[in-house]
Amino acid sequence: MAASVADFKIAGAAAGFTLGFGFLTVWKATKQTISHQRPHRSPYILMVWGEILANIGIGVVGWLFLEQVIPLGIPVLFSLLAFWVFEIHFLMQIVINRIMVVAEKQDRVIVVRWSVAIFITLINIAVFCIWIPAHLDPPPSVKYVVANRYWDRASKILILLVDAALNIWFVWVVQQRLVKRHGLSKYTSLVRFNIYLIVMSIVLDALLIGLMSLRNQLVYIQFHPVVYTAKLNIELSMADLLTKIAHLPPPVMETIL
Repeated sequence: MAASVADFKIAGAAAGFTLGFGFLTVWKATKQTISHQRPHRSPYILMVWGEILANIGIGVVGWLFLEQVIPLGIPVLFSLLAFWVFEIHFLMQIVINRIMVVAEKQDRVIVVRWSVAIFITLINIAVFCIWIPAHLDPPPSVKYVVANRYWDRASKILILLVDAALNIWFVWVVQQRLVKRHGLSKYTSLVRFNIYLIVMSIVLDALLIGLMSLRNQLVYIQFHPVVYTAKLNIELSMADLLTKIAHLPPPVMETIL
């Protein structure tokens, strides 16, 4: 799986986008961390920085391999997947944390939190069992390569569906509980922004699935930090918007209601 000149150009473009989104994302994360009274005790803040570190880890390991600083082998493949596992889990839990802020039935959200964690973990285990053998040179069996050809895309589609379902649930909770039931029309902008988030999230995941057609799969891996840094940036923007809206004075009609 030697890297060609084209591979380096594509990986360089991915690194450039990651640095661009990364600067903005780290800046937002830093501001939210500073504004938090006890950031070291906030699961949300810890997950945000965990997501950032996971993205950095994937980018660094992938680039070191492309530069032939480290050889392809189980340690490299395992490291990439380990960072990917944290990347997926942290982002999903950040979305669920956002739902918990507005949801009325906290017990239901906790059940969903654990259900999502278990479901994603099962996907992760299957990926570990198939993806690593499929990318060894030579693979222990052609069956791993064939299985990975289908399962790799299927796993990304499943993750896309979970992500979309969580965001749709958030929109439904805000619309039904805050806007309709309590008449808090100031949260309408939050609904609109989250619809934009759902569309962007699906587009980014679809882009990631499309990039799986690249010849060198470790070049494709370099786009993971791009996509998930962009997603984290959107989540941080959502958190800022949620905080601003919560502190807005309610209109007179809402006060009467």
